[in-house]
Amino acid sequence: MSGGFQPIMEYSERALDILSPLSVLGAVLRPGVSISADSPNRNPFKDTNRFIHLAYGSSSYIIHKHGLPFVIKKLHPHFDLSSQLVSAAIKEAKITAEVFKVFNTHAPALSIPIKGQARNLPNGLGIPTPAIKMDLIYPLPKAVGRALIQQFHPRRTASDMDPYVVEEILNQYENNHCLVQPCLGLDVPPRKPGEFSINSMDLSLPELETIGIDTRSIAGAIGEAFALLHYRCELSSGGVQFAFGTSPTEKPCPDNSYTVGLYLFDFGGCERINIAENADRLTLAIVDKMLEPGVRKFIPSPLRSPALYKIFKDSYVEYAKNVIDDEWSFTPHNVMTQYEIRVVRLFL
Repeated sequence: MSGGFQPIMEYSERALDILSPLSVLGAVLRPGVSISADSPNRNPFKDTNRFIHLAYGSSSYIIHKHGLPFVIKKLHPHFDLSSQLVSAAIKEAKITAEVFKVFNTHAPALSIPIKGQARNLPNGLGIPTPAIKMDLIYPLPKAVGRALIQQFHPRRTASDMDPYVVEEILNQYENNHCLVQPCLGLDVPPRKPGEFSINSMDLSLPELETIGIDTRSIAGAIGEAFALLHYRCELSSGGVQFAFGTSPTEKPCPDNSYTVGLYLFDFGGCERINIAENADRLTLAIVDKMLEPGVRKFIPSPLRSPALYKIFKDSYVEYAKNVIDDEWSFTPHNVMTQYEIRVVRLFL
C-alpha cells in the first residue's frame, strides 16, 4: 500500500457540478479519468434529426448527428476541381487509418497515451465524395464547459459571472461540443466576448499551469507523438491537432461511463516524407511544418519555456531512437537543432 497521495480517477458528473471551476478543470483534464454521465443535461441537443457543426476550418467542416458514434468531415472547395476534393478525402482517410494503426502498435514510454482518434478506422463513404466518415471524439462533460466559461470568459470585473448567464453561454449552439487543446507554446491573446467558444478551446501554458495541469507529462507525450509521426508514419505533421476529449469507457464499465484522453487528429495537411531526400532538405521540410502556427502552439517555446521545451525535445529524440531505421539516424537531433534556430530567427 502506497503512502503517497493517489489522485481520484473516477467522478460522476453530479459530483463535478459542486466543485469550483479550477477544481473541475484540474480533476478532469487528465488522461485516464473516468466520468459517469449521471447528469440529466449532458447534451442539450435532443433532436436526433438535427445535424450540428462541430468545427469549421479553411478547407473542411465537421458535422455530427446526435446519438451517432461517428462524424462526417466534409472538404469544401478550396481546390479547383471536385475530383481533387475527392482525392484529398481519400488520401486523408488512408493516412488517418495508417496513423491509428501505428499509434495502436507502439506503446508510449510516458504515462499519457496519445489516442489516434478512432476505435474503428476512418473510411470513405463508399461513393466518390469529398467526405470522410470518422469516429467521434466525444465532448468533455458539461461541468468542464461550465468551468471554462466561469474561469476564462472575458468580463469587465473580477466578480463571479451570473449563473444564468453561464448556462446561457454553455447551451449556445457554438458551444455544443467541448474539447480543450493544450497549447504549451501559446500565450493566448485577450479573448473577445463575441468570439468565445469552448469548442476546441485553446488553453495557453500559463492557463494550464493555473489549473494545475501536469504540463511536463503533456510535453513529453507530444514529443513522442511527433517522433512517431515523423519516423514511423513518415509524415510531415502539417496541420495536426491535439485535444482533450472523451470516449466511451471499454467494457465491463457501465455504458454511461466516459474516459478522458489526449487525442491526436486532423491529418489532411500531412505530406509524405521521402527518406531518400537530401538530409538538409528533409530536415527543413519537417521543421517548416512544425513551425506552422496551428502546430507550433502545441510545442513548448525554447525561448519562453526552456525547461519544458527540453522535456519535449528529449522525449522526441529518445522515442525516435526506438522506432527509427538506420538511414534516419541523423535526423532527430538535426530537426530539434534547426527548430531552435528557426524559432530564434522568427521571434528575436
